[in-house]
Amino acid sequence: MTRFFASAFLITVLAGFDSYLRAEENVQPQTSEVKVVGVEAGYKDNIYLKTTDNSFRLDIYGYGQVRYTYQTNDITGAEDLSNFQVQRTRLGFKGYAGSDKLKYQLLLSASQSGEFDKVSLLDWFVDYAPSKECAIKAGQFKVPYSASFTISASELQFVERTQVDANFRLDRDNGVNIYGKLLDSKVTWNLGAYNGEGRNKSNPDNGMLYATRLMFEPFGKYAYHESDNEMSDKFLMLASAAYAISNNQAGSTNTNLSARLATTALGKSDVTGSNAFVGAKYRGASIHGEYFKRLIDPEKKDVSNENAEGYYLQSGYFVVPKTVEVAARYEYFDPNDDSSDDLRKEYGIGLNYFIKGHKNKIQADLFKINDEAGKTKEGEEDSRLRVQYQLAF
Repeated sequence: MTRFFASAFLITVLAGFDSYLRAEENVQPQTSEVKVVGVEAGYKDNIYLKTTDNSFRLDIYGYGQVRYTYQTNDITGAEDLSNFQVQRTRLGFKGYAGSDKLKYQLLLSASQSGEFDKVSLLDWFVDYAPSKECAIKAGQFKVPYSASFTISASELQFVERTQVDANFRLDRDNGVNIYGKLLDSKVTWNLGAYNGEGRNKSNPDNGMLYATRLMFEPFGKYAYHESDNEMSDKFLMLASAAYAISNNQAGSTNTNLSARLATTALGKSDVTGSNAFVGAKYRGASIHGEYFKRLIDPEKKDVSNENAEGYYLQSGYFVVPKTVEVAARYEYFDPNDDSSDDLRKEYGIGLNYFIKGHKNKIQADLFKINDEAGKTKEGEEDSRLRVQYQLAF
């Protein structure tokens, strides 16, 4: 299977660059003449700076989230939690250089989640698109796999993504992705190779991560955020399926997977995963769900395979168009189907007040948490209230 992915990836790369080389044959020789162009600056969705001949553009953008959380700890019997936190701060730079076919992006994060006073690199990549059908992206970026994680954390329907996504997604990684759009942009395909160690990490061995995804938008462009802020006047749908295989996996920025490989008997393993997503939007209503499956195959001969699965389903509706939205969600996560006492389920409701779309909004959600692995009392559930304000530019 790994050889198949490697061969398919190489063939796709060569096909993409064949079209690039053909295009280069028609480029006129450069002269020493100096070209003077004007510069325009302004604000439209982002702060921007660009040349009047459209040969260069820089967009500056970012957002911050301030969150309050109150959670009971009835399951474990520990003290309840009450906490204010700057959950996320992001500052990004993106644009194109020389041509709008050659794009770049730099995204930085300053976090209070275990990284006090630390700025870290989230994204840095270049993206060359000689044609709509075939393009290439190289650097560090989100691996195209989980639909939920691909959506920006600034454009969610709830205060946070699901715990299902947190346990199955492929995080940002260093690598190369070949992608394109077919059939009048109804189909988007991705095929990539990555280190498989997560963001800001080098590969310590020759094991690699290979991932592929197909997305289908049969009724037109599907806005890639969770709520139907646009109040779509026609029915829109998005369906996707993804598959990934990682060899010699020892760790990852995916915290659940790292913990299972490092603190259990599993150790270094081959990991395969698959997921499927379906979403729909119409006139302020939205519904979508995602299913995940993962197989961990340890190198140790005396250790059994581990199968995990999970899914979530959520829906929302604007009771006041483009301003007030109510939502509901259910989540199910089974980290090991051979164990009968480790299921985790969450269900809850959300309320969103959009002052200016996702750029200025207040969100709140209330969830019940049933965690069999942490239970000390039969039938106990934890409750979690979160309120968050977000400002973006």
